[in-house]
Amino acid sequence: MHGWPYLASLGVAVLVATAFGVVIGLIALGLPEEFLILMTLAFSLAIIGIFATFDALGGVMGLTGVTGLRLFGLALDTPRDWLVPSAAVLVLVYALCRRLGESPYGRVLKGVREDAVATRALGKNTFGYKIGVFALTSGTAGLVGGLYSGWLGQATPSAFGFPLAMAVFAMVIVGGSANLLGSVVAGVGLTMIEPALREGLGVQSSQAALLQLVLYGALLVVVMIARPQGLFAERFHRLAPSPAGDGPHTAAREPRAVGDGPRAVVAPRPGPPAPPVSYEDAEVVLRARGLSKRFGGITAARNIDLELRRGTITALVGPNGAGKTTAFNLLTGTVVPDTGSVLLNGVELVGTRPDLVVRAGLVRTFQDVRLLGRLTCLENVMLAVPDQDGERIGRLLRPGVARADREVAARALEWLDFVGLADRAETPADALSYGQSKLVSLARALATRADVLLLDEPASGVDAAWVDTMLQMVAAVRAEGRTICLVEHNLDVVRELADHACFMELGEITASGTVAELTGSARLADAYFGAQ
Repeated sequence: MHGWPYLASLGVAVLVATAFGVVIGLIALGLPEEFLILMTLAFSLAIIGIFATFDALGGVMGLTGVTGLRLFGLALDTPRDWLVPSAAVLVLVYALCRRLGESPYGRVLKGVREDAVATRALGKNTFGYKIGVFALTSGTAGLVGGLYSGWLGQATPSAFGFPLAMAVFAMVIVGGSANLLGSVVAGVGLTMIEPALREGLGVQSSQAALLQLVLYGALLVVVMIARPQGLFAERFHRLAPSPAGDGPHTAAREPRAVGDGPRAVVAPRPGPPAPPVSYEDAEVVLRARGLSKRFGGITAARNIDLELRRGTITALVGPNGAGKTTAFNLLTGTVVPDTGSVLLNGVELVGTRPDLVVRAGLVRTFQDVRLLGRLTCLENVMLAVPDQDGERIGRLLRPGVARADREVAARALEWLDFVGLADRAETPADALSYGQSKLVSLARALATRADVLLLDEPASGVDAAWVDTMLQMVAAVRAEGRTICLVEHNLDVVRELADHACFMELGEITASGTVAELTGSARLADAYFGAQ
């Protein structure tokens, strides 16, 4: 690099690539995910074209005749000389990726991969994590690109065009998503195609390069059809936490069997219950006033007024399409209201990012559960635990991260124990029954330590054996002093749990009171309750 020491040039390559990665990430991540790969490819081609216009960088031909490089006193004159630094960078990048993937930071990335909306609803700034990954991977690419250019003896734009991008995609897809060793093996195998064609079959170099690209494309098609997870499936990371810890209930507890399905679960008794309080005397924790939202010509919510009181359960009931889930979206910041206010303990939430809403103490579950299927039950709940040191890149290399992660696992295991599924901790979430999924979803919400829980149809679609379990779990949460608002169509569940109920229709809360008062209304009975 114009007489610079090679090590300094590599450092500049890393810094410049990282900066470009952040800029590209800020632009590309604002697009739908299906356009992300196309946009990054377009940016790479555009950047190559731009740099080709600089005469100081060699123009279209790039920097050629790069010789006499030295690294830590080692002369890099022959291909054999490059073996040691190349192997060292391979080990460094592999160790970095493994450390990242098996850390709390990596767990968030896996959550973003599985379901960015659900991960954000657990208090994680998914956009920030995506930008961080763009920066980290771009810096790594700058390091490897600088090493590759030195080995070639030239830094020419043509060396980093579409064929190289195609090769990288092929290595990752063939090797298996989220499988580092598989990607390395696939990288070695795919890279050997061109020399095997040239040396083994006598194909000319130019033809071998083109044929290699064709084989890449054919192999990608075959793998995506026959084995979309790649030749090497992702290996689940297993943690073995101690059941003791500082989670929800560390004192000795008498277990009780609940549920009468094919396999009963065991749930612990909750800790010291909060003193019983009447709904009228309870403190207002969350107050929503005048929430409205229109989507084009459709009014999804109109002047919603809602109060949630500490240590009580409020049911939000109404016919399908009444806007109940939209109300949850407005309360949690998933959808920004056109008008209105949401105060949580006196703090305004409107305009606040959904992850910050969770950190403020308001969390929700989803009607369709949205567990992260390729993560274990334990990892799903661990993801929800707030303020983990290892979730920040700058702290990954600090000592004690692994120990802290084991403590997080212990706390998550206690929440699974609370809902009676501790023995399913190492089970992938996509292998659970629907009732078990609902319970893990509840455990995940509880692990955020939020004081107010919005439960979207916790008993809907659940077998009768699991409904009893869910009822006891929700009641136990209320007994600990947490505040709950639930959307539920099962009136038996509402009668069993709710201290107060609000009736919603056509995007507006039109009545509130006790469940007995609502079901006693002739108008509401005709509109909804009579059909139950």
